[in-house]
Amino acid sequence: MVIDQVYIISIDHRPEYIQELIDRANRIPLPYGTPVKVIEGFVGKRLIEENGQEYTLYKDWKLPEEVHKYGYWNRPTTYGEAGGMISHTLCWEDAYKNGYKNVLIMEDDFLPIVNLDWNIFDETQDYEWEMCLLAHNSLHRVFPLIGSPIRIGMKYFVKPTYFYNTHCYLMRESGIKKLVEQHLPTLKKNVVVSDEFFAAVMATHPRKDMRAMYVSNISAIATKEDYVTQTRFQDAGNSLTEPTEEDLVRERELEAKLSATTESDTVVDSRREKG
Repeated sequence: MVIDQVYIISIDHRPEYIQELIDRANRIPLPYGTPVKVIEGFVGKRLIEENGQEYTLYKDWKLPEEVHKYGYWNRPTTYGEAGGMISHTLCWEDAYKNGYKNVLIMEDDFLPIVNLDWNIFDETQDYEWEMCLLAHNSLHRVFPLIGSPIRIGMKYFVKPTYFYNTHCYLMRESGIKKLVEQHLPTLKKNVVVSDEFFAAVMATHPRKDMRAMYVSNISAIATKEDYVTQTRFQDAGNSLTEPTEEDLVRERELEAKLSATTESDTVVDSRREKG
């Protein structure tokens, strides 16, 4: 396989760290001569610190627990999650502008765990895929109605259903085009964490609002084996996407506005009843 460009998303651009990322990427290993670009990650707090940003958080992401009790859905999208999602869009736009045929996109906490033999992609020659996850966490056990990853008659690949983890994936030209031309305009006005977005456009999302917002039209596959893992995650206490003080302040402000609106509606309804 020929990969036109590898993108590694990072907010840390110290020269020694960039070199570390490039060395780590080559441990996958990458096809010989593959160019690697460490792209400047978008810091989510810019959404509140800078005016004129074209991105807006999805205001209705948070669901009440009585509607569906699931931790990641019972709080708003965090600024860290938004920054990560926006960083991915910068990679798509650059690949789209350059007309790349195949790109690999990774977040900077990627860690190769099994050597990838790129010859496994030979069996996909007659299968039209646009995105391939080199690792993912299927959530079919949490959401049984979604179903487990679908077997597609291949030794090394399956079709993913609802999943988390988008730290390492391949995109082909047709998929990049769909992301930029069809999905990005909606995403820019409704930013959510990348896992939820990708599940909506390439698999099946259990949330009705996400299914209504996006057409699932990107043909995706995933390797049966995880070739790359992550070093940052919630249980390790080093995640960059967990709620910060800015997120908590925003949530309190939203709750206050909602409470004020509810009280106002109650007064109006009361007056109407008396009238």
